[in-house]
Amino acid sequence: MIKILMGEKGTGKTKKLIDMANRSVSQSSGDVVFIDKGTRYMYDLSHEIRFIDVSQFEIEDLYVFYGFICGIIAGNFDISQIYIDRIFNIVDDSMDSLKKFLIDIEKISQDFNIEFVMTISGDAALAPEYVKQYIA
Repeated sequence: MIKILMGEKGTGKTKKLIDMANRSVSQSSGDVVFIDKGTRYMYDLSHEIRFIDVSQFEIEDLYVFYGFICGIIAGNFDISQIYIDRIFNIVDDSMDSLKKFLIDIEKISQDFNIEFVMTISGDAALAPEYVKQYIA
């Protein structure tokens, strides 16, 4: 399952994502991963959440980021949720590239029973249909 929290900058998407991740730790039977660029929000998360700062890695686009996520899953088959904050801050890519990324993420979500929740800045009303279907 994929959920997208989409809204303009400053509307509380990251705070909501952090709250969701912290709640999921107590409700989940698996491991929880939070991916962000930088460590700004690291201390707002429960210590039980695996925090990954992608600025330590060279992730250029959504194709590379997908491979990165697959590597995380390959290293830990107990992951039940992956939270991704500000996906277009992590990668310098376009909304058009997001379509294939979401298709690929949906497949591994189903194959490995992992819930993905991510934030995207922008007007949800103007989002393409392939994004709108995931907006929570």
